[in-house]
Amino acid sequence: METTIPIYTAVAEMDRLTKAGIPFSFSFYKYNRQSREGGDLARISRAKLRSKTSDQQRENSSYKLSFVDIDSGLARECWQPLIVEFNGIKCTL
Repeated sequence: METTIPIYTAVAEMDRLTKAGIPFSFSFYKYNRQSREGGDLARISRAKLRSKTSDQQRENSSYKLSFVDIDSGLARECWQPLIVEFNGIKCTL
């Protein structure tokens, strides 16, 4: 039987792990609203969350996940509904 986790439960667990100083892995589909390009799967081996801006400062930020890719050192973000895996567990919307 395959184990799954709701995306927003996974995001809450990412937050808990980040606060404990523990990196996590996850995968998501890329999508750029401006160019309407996406579909590539991104796999992040070691990440920690970073603080995000409010919707007043940046449109739709409440639907995005702001994180740091520890391996590359880059600050990145993705759309939360496009997260498909967290620490080896499939995510569901």
